[in-house]
Amino acid sequence: MNSFSPNYLLFVFSCFIYVSCTKTTNSISANTGTNIYVAGNNGTNPVLWKNGTANMLSSSVGSANQVIVSGNDVYVAGISPESQNLDPGGPSGQYVYWKNGIQNNIGGFEFVEFPSSISVGGNNVYYSNSNCWINGARITLQGQGSGYVQSTFAVGTDIYFAGSDSVGDAVYWKNGKLNVVAQGYYPTYSSGSDPSAFCIYTSGNDVYVGGSSIDNTAVYWKNGIATTLKSAISGSYVTSVISIFVSGNDVYASANLIVPTHGGVNAPAYWKNGVEYDLPLNGATNGNTSSIFVSGSDVYVAGWTSSAGAVYWKNGVETILSSSGQANSIYIQ
Repeated sequence: MNSFSPNYLLFVFSCFIYVSCTKTTNSISANTGTNIYVAGNNGTNPVLWKNGTANMLSSSVGSANQVIVSGNDVYVAGISPESQNLDPGGPSGQYVYWKNGIQNNIGGFEFVEFPSSISVGGNNVYYSNSNCWINGARITLQGQGSGYVQSTFAVGTDIYFAGSDSVGDAVYWKNGKLNVVAQGYYPTYSSGSDPSAFCIYTSGNDVYVGGSSIDNTAVYWKNGIATTLKSAISGSYVTSVISIFVSGNDVYASANLIVPTHGGVNAPAYWKNGVEYDLPLNGATNGNTSSIFVSGSDVYVAGWTSSAGAVYWKNGVETILSSSGQANSIYIQ
């Protein structure tokens, strides 16, 4: 199983929040048999942390967006090198993935608008970065047209992609077949924006897609049925589900939580079956989550805070990975 967290734009668009809390930071302890993989960046370079030890994937500027483990192989999707020149219209870079630390390029140097996602099925490597790739060859999915692909997920012989089709619907593809989970706003609705599908997860015969609705609120769809996430913090709102994980009958989601009363900034939180769980900032003024993974009874959430940089929380206890940068994806083996 692999889980995805897109960390929706690759550079800092993150908003901030103040949350009062007690200090619950710990340091990485010796490996006890559970391997904790975290992909992200140290503020400059793409990094993969294994049990707290940083492995710089490239000496070039870039970021690691997602990590998965398939058999004995560790795959990391990301971008390197990456230019932060915002003219014209944004950064540009080389989409890549690393297999056991060896870099493989996807396409050429291009405009960077979406993070990358990776999954592995059999001997095939599936990749998305707005476009869709199989073993480095670009393909077009049914109905994709001018739409985009945000994430990929593989389980057994089934391959899933999630994103948008040519008319702005939030969709997923299973083995190439298009499935609509939410219609685009035009011409059905008089106002709003197109829904978005940012992440996908499957459990048994159920397909979960996380994203945002036409009114820009956080939502996930289970077999096309929507569940909207709300915040318990007065005056706050949740804009998008960016990572989803299912364990048994429990659905976990990481989402963007914004609190206007604190200056429109982001707070780190996750939801279990629609119930919000706020994560400690330990003296930081702001932070965010980007990825969630559940192993047994333990809940792991990756993200960042303004004072600690790249971090993850295990059952609400923060571990600092780097004094700068951010953690974009977490995977437990």
